[in-house]
Amino acid sequence: MTRPLGRTAGVLLVAPPACVAVLALAGVVMGLTHGWLEMRVPWATAAQLPTWSALTALLGVALALVVARAARRTVRVGALPTALGVVLPIAATVTATLALFAGRGESRVWERAPGLLLWLALLTAALWAAGALARRGRVRAAWLAGLLGALVAADAAVILAVVTSIPASAPVADGLPPDSVDRISAPLWLFTCWTDSSFGLPRPTEWERFLITDRVLVEPMFHLAGTPYALAYAIAAARPAPAAVPGPEPVPAPA
Repeated sequence: MTRPLGRTAGVLLVAPPACVAVLALAGVVMGLTHGWLEMRVPWATAAQLPTWSALTALLGVALALVVARAARRTVRVGALPTALGVVLPIAATVTATLALFAGRGESRVWERAPGLLLWLALLTAALWAAGALARRGRVRAAWLAGLLGALVAADAAVILAVVTSIPASAPVADGLPPDSVDRISAPLWLFTCWTDSSFGLPRPTEWERFLITDRVLVEPMFHLAGTPYALAYAIAAARPAPAAVPGPEPVPAPA
């Protein structure tokens, strides 16, 4: 029992910092890619966020595959303890990261806390539902419920972050667009952060997209990095253990 318990603690404690590393690595590669493209093509700037998102998602899925394989050899507990075991180390990593930024003099760091807390709470519910379904052998339904729940969690967290940091209306000064974001486009804000696009809709406008991605950018990328591994662990750890294959019956010795 000691070895599975140690393996469980190792996986759950190492995975969240690995998500931060995934996010940083994807950002570095995105920066290098943009530097190479900006002197060659006119759409280099427009490709920055989609490139960062795609790299983050790919690396996040790669991490999830490693975690899922390790999760099959960890301690098996109920769906709720598993969900909490996944989310609490993520919360600790987020707190340590915010404290690090605050210690370096970054302003408005703790304004990110409400959105992150909402994300963690809703992600816990999504992992709980996915784990409960996986324990019943309904793995496909577990993935569907988990993905939908995690998407709602990330979307709601980004909406709260934007609402608390950018007003809905502001005065026009010097003929420039107001520093505000119309709430009618709220469901799209998460996808705007990932793609820097309005998907052909009138809202959010180009200026609103700039405000959103300027104030709320790292959190949506962290959601993208952390969600695959969190779901993979919750589902893999909850799946029923494979039944033991009965060996051949012993042949009675001749009298």
